Amino acid sequence: MLPDDLAAAILGGNVPPIETLVLHLLIGALDAHSVMIGDAHSSTNERRIARLVLAVAFLSALATVGEAQGAI
Repeated sequence: MLPDDLAAAILGGNVPPIETLVLHLLIGALDAHSVMIGDAHSSTNERRIARLVLAVAFLSALATVGEAQGAI
């Protein structure tokens, strides 16, 4: 889910800022949600699960970035 440059940096031992990682993972979760909602063959339960996963990803991002900045 991460771009090639970020993945290469992590594998090379250079960890990018946590905000950058969280942003890219959140965008990936949003994209997955959009694909699931837009799929005509997905069931109602699959759509609900997609919304829940997106909500958990968003709240986890808030908690992670807040903790990294010392807000929590």
